[in-house]
Amino acid sequence: MPDWPIHIIVPLLALLIVGRKEDKKYILFLLPLAIVPDLDSFVDQHRMLLHNIFLPILFLLLGMMIKQKKAVFVIAAVYLASHVFMDMFDGGVVLFYPFYNKMAFVDASLSLSTTNELKWAFDYGFKGYTNEWMIANGYISDSIGTAALIFILLAGVYTVYRNRKRQV
Repeated sequence: MPDWPIHIIVPLLALLIVGRKEDKKYILFLLPLAIVPDLDSFVDQHRMLLHNIFLPILFLLLGMMIKQKKAVFVIAAVYLASHVFMDMFDGGVVLFYPFYNKMAFVDASLSLSTTNELKWAFDYGFKGYTNEWMIANGYISDSIGTAALIFILLAGVYTVYRNRKRQV
């Protein structure tokens, strides 16, 4: 499981990259939402109850309905969705809970074998809910690191695209 600083730093950097200057106060104020999904560990349904797509979607829908506070709801959705996204790369999450009880996972990692060979692994899909995501693996670039890099990269690509649109 990624440490809470990773869950905070990755979306914070992404939002600071893509955010507008006037949204910076909301980006900082809503920062605690980045670790809210882990509250489900207190009710014995970790990676199920709050690690799904429905809470981020709810915030996006609220942003569409309450246009004056759209930025606040979108920022909140990004914090929640980034947590779910990163945990999906670290063993899996029950993405459609309570409607579908299988864990969605992505494994994209670079590891070093016992014979010093680099091995790239990529796998994805759904599997039964287990606690195997708690087992530590000796990865060079673990799957969560790959997810973090993808998240930051997407933020950078979006910023370049947005800035090109403004120049036209």
